[in-house]
Amino acid sequence: TAAQGHAEEALCVVFLEDLREMEARVRVEKMAAMGRMSAAVAHEIRNPLAAISQANALLEEDLHDPAHKQLTAMVRQNAQRLAKIVDDVLNISRVQVPSPEEHGTVLKLDKVAARIADDWTQQTASRGRTHATLAASAACIVFDPEHLRRLMINLLDNALRYASQSSHAIEIATLMPTDGQARLSVWSDGAPLEKTVQAHLFEPFFTSESRSSGLGLYICRELCERYGALIGYQRTSRGMVQGNEFFVLFKLANTAPSSSRPALDDLFD
Repeated sequence: TAAQGHAEEALCVVFLEDLREMEARVRVEKMAAMGRMSAAVAHEIRNPLAAISQANALLEEDLHDPAHKQLTAMVRQNAQRLAKIVDDVLNISRVQVPSPEEHGTVLKLDKVAARIADDWTQQTASRGRTHATLAASAACIVFDPEHLRRLMINLLDNALRYASQSSHAIEIATLMPTDGQARLSVWSDGAPLEKTVQAHLFEPFFTSESRSSGLGLYICRELCERYGALIGYQRTSRGMVQGNEFFVLFKLANTAPSSSRPALDDLFD
C-alpha cells in the first residue's frame, strides 16, 4: 500500500563540515608527524656532528700550513651551519607539539619588544643601524615570552642579513590600529624580493641563499598561528627609502595580568 511504501523509504543523514577545517586538521596532523620524525633525525645527527666539530678543533690546534687551516675552517663553518639547521629543526618540533601545561602570558608589547631589541642590538653590534619607534604602550598581548623572543630574533636576524650599512637600515615599530589589534613590524632597507620568493616566504626549507636553513620564517609563522596572531610581508618605504617589512598582528588580551601569571616586564623589574 502507499502507507507501507512510505514507511519503507530509506532515510539519509547528511553531515556538513567545512572543507577548510578538515584540510587544516589534516595539515596539522601531517606537520606534527613531520616534526616528530625531523626531531628524531636531528637528535641522531647532533652527536656525530659534535664529535666532528671537536675533532676538527683539535686538528686546527696542530696545523700551521695555511692551506690546511683553510680546509679545517671550511669544516668548522659547515659544521656550524649543520648545527644551526639541527637547532632549527628541533625548534620546529617544539613549536608544533606544545606541552599540555604551556599557556601564553599577558605581555606589555612595547616594554617586552624594547627589551628584546636592546638585547639583540648588543649581541649583533648593530645599535647604530637599528632604530625603534614603539607606539603601542597600552597594548597587552597573550604570548609565551620565550616564543615572542624567538619570533623577534628570527625577524631581526633576517633583516640584518639583507640590510645595508647605513644608519636606520633596520627599524622596529609597534602601533595600535583601530581594529582592536596590536601591530609589530621589522623593516630593513634590503633589495626587493621577487614575486616567486614572496609566494613561498613562510614555507619550511625555502630559502633564496645557500647558507640559510630556510626555517626561520616558517618557525615565525608557526608561533604566530599558535597564539592567534597573523604574520605577513610587504614592500614599503621609510621616508624616501624603500625596504622590506615583516609585520605581526596580535590579538589584544581581554584581561589584565593576574598575580599567578605576571606580565613579562614585571619579571624584568
